[in-house]
Amino acid sequence: MAATVAASGNNGSGGDGGARPGVKPGRKKQSEWVGVRPRQTGRWAAEIRVPRTREKLWIGTFESDRMAALAYDAAVFCFYGENLPKARRINFDALPRPEVTDAMRARLTVANVKAIAEHHARTVDARLRAAAPPLPPPPPPPAAAAGPFAGAAGPSAPATATYYHGVPAAMADNNNLLASAVDDSQQISFDADVIAALMGLVPGEY
Repeated sequence: MAATVAASGNNGSGGDGGARPGVKPGRKKQSEWVGVRPRQTGRWAAEIRVPRTREKLWIGTFESDRMAALAYDAAVFCFYGENLPKARRINFDALPRPEVTDAMRARLTVANVKAIAEHHARTVDARLRAAAPPLPPPPPPPAAAAGPFAGAAGPSAPATATYYHGVPAAMADNNNLLASAVDDSQQISFDADVIAALMGLVPGEY
């Protein structure tokens, strides 16, 4: 890989009595995705260790943990391609990857990886949100009882489906469900010229 630059951003550590870095004491919500952690602002950070170094690349902060997970996956692909080491795994097996060839990957800097991962995450997440059904309205409040001799209650209302990131949680596994939201005819394309521009390459050199 081409010469790298030091990762920016702090690691969120502090004297918080052992709480997870970047999380307010007592905060319970954590992310289920690899490479993602919550920030005190309510946003989500994505970061990854740079291969063969002890440095961490701060990819960025995002509005949702899913978007941060997409950025992490894109960075993993830029660093390793399809042949991941045993210690690495990705969050979404079935979703598209940045269109970065092996020849391009060998010349990417850490700054290139950060830019590609941020762009890819926001693009894919926008497609997924556009394909997701709208959230259902909240259920009405229960009717007040008329008294101890009130008649028997009517038929109960149907259970409200549980939604996760705008899609019914009971429909399928996360990976399969999210993959189905991205039409094969609309796969994300990270054009070679865009990669070249991020890398500062001259046309004809790649």
